[in-house]
Amino acid sequence: MPTMRQRITALCVSAGIIVGGAWMASHVPAVEAEEAKAGTPQGLEVTVDGIRNSNGKVVVLIMDNRDAFKAYDYKAAVGYQEISASTGSVQAFFPDLRSGPYAVIAFHDENGNRDLDMNGQVPSEGYTVSGAKDAYDEPPFKRAATSKPKQTVRLFYLN
Repeated sequence: MPTMRQRITALCVSAGIIVGGAWMASHVPAVEAEEAKAGTPQGLEVTVDGIRNSNGKVVVLIMDNRDAFKAYDYKAAVGYQEISASTGSVQAFFPDLRSGPYAVIAFHDENGNRDLDMNGQVPSEGYTVSGAKDAYDEPPFKRAATSKPKQTVRLFYLN
């Protein structure tokens, strides 16, 4: 059973995504995954594993600030991409992000509403934070962030 802190965190993340998803998409330069891969071998590559179906999009946020990461401050994200979901895994490329450390926040927007949907206090879509050991883990930025040019995160589904 999630703790009250975890429930509040999930609600804050959901609210942030509702309010900021469309704004973020229009203000943060996105790079098509194939275009970035072909044209720029350097940068940050994020693999999102554990996608349960090909519905909707996988949203990936890259954070480089401890306080913004802790607060899930989407406005402070240094990278944002929406990738068509594919059962299994997808990759996001951020060619302009070359020095870190970076932490990753991702969720599977199965219905395309740019929101991490909730069933009461529990997310009904997959979500993750880099460095998380399980669905209820809230790693600090120091554990979540890495300077490695390739990162892999696994989505957690509770429903």
